[in-house]
Amino acid sequence: MKETAILTAENLRVRYRNGALGILDVSFQVARGQLVGLFGPNGAGKTTSVRAVAGFLRTEGARVIQGKVTFEGQDVTNREPHRQAARGLAFVPERNKIFSSLTVAENLAAVSGAPGGSRRAELNDFIRTLFPILAERRRDYAGRLSGGQRQMLALARAIIRDPKVLIVDEMTLGLHHSVQPPLFEAVRKVASQGAAVVLVDESTGFALEASDYCYILAAGRVQAEGPSSKFLGSELIAAGYVEAG
Repeated sequence: MKETAILTAENLRVRYRNGALGILDVSFQVARGQLVGLFGPNGAGKTTSVRAVAGFLRTEGARVIQGKVTFEGQDVTNREPHRQAARGLAFVPERNKIFSSLTVAENLAAVSGAPGGSRRAELNDFIRTLFPILAERRRDYAGRLSGGQRQMLALARAIIRDPKVLIVDEMTLGLHHSVQPPLFEAVRKVASQGAAVVLVDESTGFALEASDYCYILAAGRVQAEGPSSKFLGSELIAAGYVEAG
């Protein structure tokens, strides 16, 4: 990619507490205003890769044992999640994204590290344009939302922090095909506002159309990469990865 990267993962190898290797050699990067997709079959190492970058592997007794993560030119390898967040990285995990016992409004109000004043108002307006249903249901408990609406709220909780980098893991996992387009449109608009976005998703067709560049992972390594248009209509759509060679 020609753009200057804000976030770079270089030749990452991850080892878990039990000695197992999570990924063997993964490199990717993302620039401001760009949406990058990580694709591949189950077990390819996509989630391990983004959790390594976001710092969350430390909570699982795992760590990067080789390679480097760079954020705005600084080495942040194996930094704790709260330190990554303080630098401007927002991470939406696959699970446990929202507080089910709080209302939609309370979920957004409870986000730490979010800006205040006029910028907070701008971000709230942006979220309302992305997800009008959340404004309609702002007084409802999050646990009563549909699966798609919960994912909207999870994204909204990340967006309200005004991130420089947004990483979303398995954004549409378990969601019906019909509710997925607004989510992809939302992350595309977040990138258009200047944030760097990294997306892991199983809905390869939608994700390829939304992303600018993609990396194909298999067996803990990057097998292929390139502009997303390069892979549209390829075996990636049907198989979830591109055959090496």
